[in-house]
Amino acid sequence: MDLLTFAFTTVMISLSGVMMPGPMFAVTLAEGKKNRFAGFEISAGHALIELPIIALLFISGTFLDVGNAKYILFLSGGVVMIYLAYSELKREHSEFRIKGILSGVLLSALNPYFIMWWLTVGFSLVILASKFGIFGIVALTILHLSCDFGWYGFLSFSSGRISESKKAKRSLSYISSAILIVFGIYFIYLSAEPLLLYF
Repeated sequence: MDLLTFAFTTVMISLSGVMMPGPMFAVTLAEGKKNRFAGFEISAGHALIELPIIALLFISGTFLDVGNAKYILFLSGGVVMIYLAYSELKREHSEFRIKGILSGVLLSALNPYFIMWWLTVGFSLVILASKFGIFGIVALTILHLSCDFGWYGFLSFSSGRISESKKAKRSLSYISSAILIVFGIYFIYLSAEPLLLYF
């Protein structure tokens, strides 16, 4: 995988997650009606949890001999993405009443899907990033956080129109789920690379 393909993969997978109409989506829309910058505050709280996780996973992947375990991570990441796509299309979303940076911290730290995502999908991205050294992990961090700040910032600025449109929420669910399925299959394909060498 070259750097451009890695960057594209990172952006698409990141967007598939942030576009899901889940808890952070609901909070951003609710708070955006009162504070146009709520999306940036929520993303900042989210980043406070993500940055240490990215650093820890990078250190683990660099100093530990991941070896063939990376293929298990790719498989796990692919399965998780497909599962999240399925869950996204089935579940109902509720609204929360937490504000600002604190909401970003709590909705990240207390969200089992978030932790599961980083231990599988996110760790797989970190392993891919490690091929490009420190530049790769910096690129991953910047691209991923840019998706967070860009999307949630956009949501808070346009919260009035989006929160009143069920069609818009449904469309976002379909789009994010489709992206998750495509890259889920791609990660499963990467996990099968050792087997493909025999054919």
